[in-house]
Amino acid sequence: MSSAFRRTLPARPDLEQQKTLAKELLRAYRAGDRDAIARMRDALPDKPELTLTDAQYALAREYGFASWRELKDRIEQLTAERRPPIERFKYAVQHGDAAAVRALVREHADVRASLNAPIFAFDAPALLQASDDHPDVVDALIEAGADPNRRSDWWAGSFHALHVVRGAAAERLLAAGAVPDACAAANLDRPDLLRAMLAEEPSRVHERGGDGQTPLHFARSRQVADLLLDAGAEIDARDVDHRSTPAQWMIGDGAGSARWELARHLVERGASVDIFLAAALGLTGRVRTLLEADPSLLHLHTSTGVYAAHPPSAQHIYEWTIGAHYSPLHAAAKFGQDETLAAMERFATPVERLLIACHRGDARAAHAVHESHPGLLGKLDPFARAALTDAAWNSNAPAVEVLLDLGFDPATQSRHTDGGSALHAAAWQGAVDCVAAILRHPGAKALLAVRDPTYRGTPLGWCLHGSVNRQNPRGDYVAVAKLLLDAGAPIDDEIENRDASDEVREVIDRAQRAGPAR
Repeated sequence: MSSAFRRTLPARPDLEQQKTLAKELLRAYRAGDRDAIARMRDALPDKPELTLTDAQYALAREYGFASWRELKDRIEQLTAERRPPIERFKYAVQHGDAAAVRALVREHADVRASLNAPIFAFDAPALLQASDDHPDVVDALIEAGADPNRRSDWWAGSFHALHVVRGAAAERLLAAGAVPDACAAANLDRPDLLRAMLAEEPSRVHERGGDGQTPLHFARSRQVADLLLDAGAEIDARDVDHRSTPAQWMIGDGAGSARWELARHLVERGASVDIFLAAALGLTGRVRTLLEADPSLLHLHTSTGVYAAHPPSAQHIYEWTIGAHYSPLHAAAKFGQDETLAAMERFATPVERLLIACHRGDARAAHAVHESHPGLLGKLDPFARAALTDAAWNSNAPAVEVLLDLGFDPATQSRHTDGGSALHAAAWQGAVDCVAAILRHPGAKALLAVRDPTYRGTPLGWCLHGSVNRQNPRGDYVAVAKLLLDAGAPIDDEIENRDASDEVREVIDRAQRAGPAR
């Protein structure tokens, strides 16, 4: 690669400084500065319109790199190497890099001294970051002197590593001397261990583990659950952090899973049932009884009211096991409980029937409700008006289609989106079908340049940010970026300077090189 202009990276390069140098180069070029013109044209002799991306490219060429991305990657690598050893150690543990863990422990006394310190999230030591996928990291930490019985310092209840892992990682911890408590025995599905513990000390049935959960919260089989219940376990004991019962925790693995079936078993044994649990488990008779006594139960939502966070406690566990801002109707739909949902709809208001029909992508039912209740859309409260943005946030393309067809406004903001529109939400999730549906709406093009009030980002900016920070495994951020660009999304300083995955950045760079700046 030849260039008449040569530069050498400073000993401690800073990416923000390089971005500033590129902006200064572009400003000087546009002001007619001869040196800037020569530098830009040395890198791009034939392109008629030059942009910030081109200035970055020219600067990268001067440092001897083939692209701005290559220069950026090198600077980030050098920056990472300058990070304190303890930060590199945390990264290696969290990303399953056993070789790096061993090297950092061997080479740095402060890392060795922190092996059992609560330096990770939730005041946890390194071994609590172990996963079933990386038993070799468990080996590396144990070899270095990590205490297999060091618990977290979490305020709501300390976690032991055996509360977190099973399989090979758990076996290696046990071999290293980890001593399971009653919660760990339940998590490991070891009724033999649990039975011996309770025979020696019956009160351990009420033991509290991570998050203030009881052994019954950790149970993974009927055998263990029944053993605990027969020993006096409180079937409706609530954990400390999420104020939730064992059955409410167990549904999170999904309908038909072993833990979901175990939740049904707990109900058979007398666990209390609220409207959400009844909906998720498909307990139609119980749902009907609850609603006959109080139809307003359908107005409840997860993440709000009694199911909201109550500091210092976090959100109720339904935030994770069912979903954020879901009604009981949504819970039944999520868990595929069609019979239960039908029973619930007989107690629902027209708005609730409309929203659940949209959520399920049932256009015929949604239009039937809409047509039989003229003016219904004008009576929606803010929560209901945000249904379209919520559907986009949840990558629910069928719902987005129906809601748009009914006339819901794609510019409406939602609690989830910090003031972003439905297009922002869909772009953040990499939800191609949702983005395509919204872009077909007559008013969608006006949203392309709209910035959310919190982060000042456009939908394309949210796509770029999501490609790095959300990384929705079901999303396609490259396809979303292409859709937004084809629709006329502006490429401005926000887009040129925002981090993105390599694949999405390539889409932006190609768009920049294809023609004049937008």
